[in-house]
Amino acid sequence: MEDMIARIVEMDKKAREMTDEAVKNKLDYEQRIIQTKEKIKNDYLERAKQRIEVNRQSAQKKADDQLRLIMEKNSAVVQRLEESCAQNSERWADEIFARVVGADA
Repeated sequence: MEDMIARIVEMDKKAREMTDEAVKNKLDYEQRIIQTKEKIKNDYLERAKQRIEVNRQSAQKKADDQLRLIMEKNSAVVQRLEESCAQNSERWADEIFARVVGADA
């Protein structure tokens, strides 16, 4: 009888050890899952930041190119106006004067 009780106690002890090991394994797996999830999240955020930076640089380059084109066009217009003013300023002044005083040009 004592032999049987000792075997039952031993089996119970082994069952508890197995249960403790299973609980420990479960906690280890849960911790690994949390770490893996966090790593995936961080990797995703880092890739997103990199894509945002690439897009920002691309948009900045496009805006700079457009600004350069606009400034070139404006510069050409200003140059034409200055040339026109240099060529016609005396004639325009005479015409304005004539119109103000009522004389024919």
